[in-house]
Amino acid sequence: MSKKIILESIVKNLSNKLLNESVVDRFVKDIYRFLVIQFKKQKNATEYFVLYRSGEEVEVKVSLNLEKNRNFNFPFSIDASSEWDELDIEIEYRPQDFPENMNDLVSELKETVEHEVEHILQAFFDDKHIPSQDYSSNFEYLTTDYEVAAYVKGLITRARHKKITLLQAMDEWFEENKLKFDNPEDEWPKVKRLWLDYANEMRIKNKIKKFQ
Repeated sequence: MSKKIILESIVKNLSNKLLNESVVDRFVKDIYRFLVIQFKKQKNATEYFVLYRSGEEVEVKVSLNLEKNRNFNFPFSIDASSEWDELDIEIEYRPQDFPENMNDLVSELKETVEHEVEHILQAFFDDKHIPSQDYSSNFEYLTTDYEVAAYVKGLITRARHKKITLLQAMDEWFEENKLKFDNPEDEWPKVKRLWLDYANEMRIKNKIKKFQ
């Protein structure tokens, strides 16, 4: 094989990766903008979004459920889950804390949607597929290949939105979720190291954009 053909193949593969990333970026943006608009309207809603990537088309049903709770312990909490072509988002919130906390809500919504869309990609596209793994603890859950990829993508989004480093985003996430660990002092450094290694590996492979 000539050097010219090899170079053309490399350029084509890189172009396809960048194109796929751009398509997914727009898909994620469309979803979280829909969620933000509906939250501002204070309306539950369902919408369908189409992702066309690598010659394949996936239609994803996105459902938003809002729950007002004036006695809630925090300004808001986002719970999300995705299964195949469905993405469910539930937001419990204290209405008296808005719009003051709107920026924080938008930031977490972006992170959450990025995380869940990564799982949808894993389910439908061969180049993103990661076999599911069994786990019996929060630590094992956070270190499965399936979740490592999703958490890293979400936290890169957090870092960009807040204009902080990925390390800072990870440490913020840990402080928010510290109580979920059985032994945080021992487990978190191992989780963070694994997440950082994955992020660096993907950056080198041009599968994620540059981050701080």
